[in-house]
Amino acid sequence: MRKALALAAVFATGAFAETWSGMISYAAFGAKNKTATQADQRCAASCIKGGGKAVLVVGDKVYGIENQDAVKGHEGQKVTVSGTMNGENVHIDSVK
Repeated sequence: MRKALALAAVFATGAFAETWSGMISYAAFGAKNKTATQADQRCAASCIKGGGKAVLVVGDKVYGIENQDAVKGHEGQKVTVSGTMNGENVHIDSVK
């Protein structure tokens, strides 16, 4: 019985995962920089490393990222992320 409940909990958690394609940007830029040029990448990386917040930009919509460490190394890049939506924020499980 316990194994069945644990297995059901794992499947229930995975059932709510979603996938989005967008860009990892700096919160102050928002949806302004969507081209992912090298200049965008350097600027976003510098601002985020300096303490700024990373955000996920999907079209014109900007989502906060709950677990900032999940996107390290992807600043300013176009990505596909999997995770769960919590209001206007995303908890990211994987980045490609």
